[in-house]
Amino acid sequence: MIISQNQHGINTTGRGIRAVKIFTRQTLVGMSFRNILPYPTESKDKEDCLWDICSVASLSRNILEGYLSIIYYGTEIISEDDAEFRFLIGQFHRNREWYGIRKHFDPNDSALKDFKLGQKDQKEKIKNHQFISKLTDEQKNKVLKGYDIYKTKADFQKENKICNGLRRDYQLLSNLVHPLPLSIERIDNESGRGIGSDTDINYCILSLIIARRYLAASTIEIADFFIDDIGSKFKVKIDTIRPFVLINA
Repeated sequence: MIISQNQHGINTTGRGIRAVKIFTRQTLVGMSFRNILPYPTESKDKEDCLWDICSVASLSRNILEGYLSIIYYGTEIISEDDAEFRFLIGQFHRNREWYGIRKHFDPNDSALKDFKLGQKDQKEKIKNHQFISKLTDEQKNKVLKGYDIYKTKADFQKENKICNGLRRDYQLLSNLVHPLPLSIERIDNESGRGIGSDTDINYCILSLIIARRYLAASTIEIADFFIDDIGSKFKVKIDTIRPFVLINA
């Protein structure tokens, strides 16, 4: 929260602006996370708290995805061609999503035609962009279908040591979030009912460890990226959370 409150007025690039916007979202998710966490105390038994593992896992996954977005859209050192290409496919993805939403609400919306034409132009720019030749066939197919990130989780895990175990963590959190298969199959007389069973407590703690790691990584990433404006000013505080990103690494 301190970093988020001190990130205004910094002279930066478009990628830097996107990074801090994503970090603002990370801050809000972290605040929501704090509000839903159970707080058993000496006077309040664990069974008197709500252990909502589905919501805890969902917010944990949001934080994990937010860190990847900060890297991809903001802080990763890349060429100007790559930066422009990522911006183009991000806009293409956004417009496809808005088109779909507006079409579902009103198939006769007069603005849909312009959206459709705009997407066609954007797709042509992407197809003809010089950076697309550096992508694999799988990555090319992803961006032309409207995906906003051409990298896979395996790519992030391979390239970034903080993302060690990323695919494992993401799969675990997703299975706790989705109604099927694991989420409902683990419900019995105790587990999955929010009453503080040992199983649910352990899943909450595991989700919290994952969230803490990627929220710490997000904060460190912003501080290190804006080292002169934020990193040096809050060095002591930032250094206290650096060990969190090394858990299970």
